[in-house]
Amino acid sequence: MTITVDKLLGNPLLNLLVAAGESGLGRTVTTAELNRPSLELTGYFDAFRSERIQVFGNGEISYIELHCDEESIHHNLDNIFSEGVPCAIITNGRTPPQHLAELGNKRGIPILTCPYSTTKLYKRLWEHLDSEFAPQTTMHGTLMDIHDMGVLIMGKSSVGKSETALELIRRGFHLVADDLIRIKCLSDTILVGRGCSEFPYHMEARGLGIIDISRIFGVAAIRKQKRITFVITLADWEECVGYDRTGLLEDKMNILDVAVPHVTIPVRPGRNVGTLVEIAALNEKLKTMGIHSAKLFEEKLIQEMERRRLAREKAGQFSSEEGDS
Repeated sequence: MTITVDKLLGNPLLNLLVAAGESGLGRTVTTAELNRPSLELTGYFDAFRSERIQVFGNGEISYIELHCDEESIHHNLDNIFSEGVPCAIITNGRTPPQHLAELGNKRGIPILTCPYSTTKLYKRLWEHLDSEFAPQTTMHGTLMDIHDMGVLIMGKSSVGKSETALELIRRGFHLVADDLIRIKCLSDTILVGRGCSEFPYHMEARGLGIIDISRIFGVAAIRKQKRITFVITLADWEECVGYDRTGLLEDKMNILDVAVPHVTIPVRPGRNVGTLVEIAALNEKLKTMGIHSAKLFEEKLIQEMERRRLAREKAGQFSSEEGDS
């Protein structure tokens, strides 16, 4: 995936302005990695990555201005601004030195400026590019915000995902997307889901057709995107299947190489699936807070069994002493 330099100008958090090389705004950025060409200014190019955005902070600009009359700095800048460089950004509100601006105009490489410190720009630009270049996939299901948990409800067609989601929305929870979910993996560990469709808050309810959640329930019932922290699969009840009745068995689902807690809820007439989904989300939220109800119950049960065993042993010892007497 690639983006063009001019797309960076549209991000208000970056606040970038074009200082030179405007003809090259169509150049492509191919990686989220950034480079500060400090060593390159001194002539060391063994580790230079020309495909990265080049960031010039106070140190780099001061060095260029200090050595502007030396032939070596001109030579090194010529090498830095090679064909593969998408653009350069000068931080701290500094203006580009004359030779830097001339190179940008001559070679059609945008020279951008921003008012922020280099550290702040790095953070904001990295977050922007990381989102753009993040690995992504699409999955079928319904994504909900339930008690601040991003819950992805999955299951085969007609198992009741949409009906469950409608019941949860009526209770005050929020729909992110239905049917086709686009999922991105940010920073290698964070899964963020949102709708794929141009009409993201529409849902198909069998027998009713397509309904618009945002119009029926209002904007308070929808979310643009949500981090996925829990996956629930709805499955038809099968008598021969042994379902987990204690909650001690923990399952994970891998999405883009990120392991997400996962449970399977069997569905059959008479079960209130919406309530079960809500309780499952709350139970998982408790686990993230360090409270595992099933394990606590098991520990208490073991303690009680041990107490009764000791009581029986004590009672047996007491009876033996009475017999001896």
